Amino acid sequence: MSAQGNFLATYRASVCEEDPQPGFVLGTASRGLTIMVHKIQKVSLSDMIICLTRVMEWISPTIVSHQTRTAYIAHNIAKELGLSLELQYQLALAGMLHDIGTFSLKERTYFADYDTDPELIRIHAELGYQLLKNFQPFETVAKLIRNHHQRWEHGRGFTNNGGTVLLYSQIILLAGMVDAAICGEREILGQVPEICAAVGKDAGAVFVPEYVEAFTRIAEREYFWFNLDSTSLNETVIDSLRHFNVELDISEMLDLSKVFSHLIDFQCHFTASHSSGVAGTAGALANLYSFSESGCQMMKVAGYLHDIGKLTIPPKILNKQGKLTAEEFNIIKKHPFWTYRALNNIRGLEEVNSWASFHHERIDSRGYPFRYKGPELPLGSRIIAVADVFTALTEDRPYRKGMNSGDVQNLLQEMVQSRGLDNGVVTMLFNNYQRIDESRLLEQSDSARLYGKFYDSTKARRRSGAHEQ
Repeated sequence: MSAQGNFLATYRASVCEEDPQPGFVLGTASRGLTIMVHKIQKVSLSDMIICLTRVMEWISPTIVSHQTRTAYIAHNIAKELGLSLELQYQLALAGMLHDIGTFSLKERTYFADYDTDPELIRIHAELGYQLLKNFQPFETVAKLIRNHHQRWEHGRGFTNNGGTVLLYSQIILLAGMVDAAICGEREILGQVPEICAAVGKDAGAVFVPEYVEAFTRIAEREYFWFNLDSTSLNETVIDSLRHFNVELDISEMLDLSKVFSHLIDFQCHFTASHSSGVAGTAGALANLYSFSESGCQMMKVAGYLHDIGKLTIPPKILNKQGKLTAEEFNIIKKHPFWTYRALNNIRGLEEVNSWASFHHERIDSRGYPFRYKGPELPLGSRIIAVADVFTALTEDRPYRKGMNSGDVQNLLQEMVQSRGLDNGVVTMLFNNYQRIDESRLLEQSDSARLYGKFYDSTKARRRSGAHEQ
């Protein structure tokens, strides 16, 4: 049996009323069965980084491979310099994520030029900083990323900026440049002298001389290059990250899920707060169904993550104003499957994954991509499905204004009658329309403000080309 087949069989068994799995929501709103929601387990930050890296790799294996090698080189330089274990960890994380800004907004269309386009070089570090800065565990990582193209210029490059965190961003620059100098088609040890010569030539002007000296010492060790050239380098870097074993509680997981949602939603101002609206709506519905506090937070996490699979969809299809062709719609159908794949194997998020990944399934089993039947769908996924449609209908889109409450309720009722959405969840929304709509608006307003700051900062970078602090 395939991996997907195993998953389907296991999941179907887990929702049987006779033998429920701990932590799963039983039944549907229509039946009024008992809701059982466990307090969420702590989630490994390393697992979430792996998840994010996996999604980025589906989009651009070249950039992710570069980030992984940069992380490995940066970690080794930090270790050679005798920096603290915490700084070694932060630099490895920054290396793994330093080009994340190229995955946001329209930058996704410029992958071929991301390392040569002057404007993209100027702004992608700022984009990465803006995406990550509000997640507390990434506070240092975000600052490292923001300055990773700042030249040393014999100290002048940092004279007005100051601060050791900004200085250490030079390690990311050096590591990235070392990787860029490697020719993948040539035997790697034979390239070491010319790489060291090129880096040494730029010591002082581009790089901190002390960091270049540390790299030169590392370069003498063959194992360093063999690891760098290995097909298992990704596992080597991940093992070094897992060594620190940082675990996220539900509040931190909620904050990180917002970061993930911004990566997809901020590509277009029409959808800049969509996942936030789904999260706000789903959280309010969960509260009305008497979910525990942690259960409501889990529901919001599912709302923020439900469309992470859309990162695999070309922006020209996602943002198309006209009707999709049959081929384009088939491509769109992939996104909940990739949401499932991204979240799969993250310990502690099994339930959240089912809620998030099944949001396009239907009560009549004609949904996608798993074609589940009504009894197989947990209440959480039914809530996300309703929240997704409700939020989409109320939002402005390129081809229409957001609908009024009357039109929204008529369309939702039609979807209930066609057995697309759960009747009980839609009825709960109708009976508490104003309260739920206020929750949606509050969540979307916060996200819209952040999007505005994100764009303003990016525009400033485009105008000035300077890295203000």
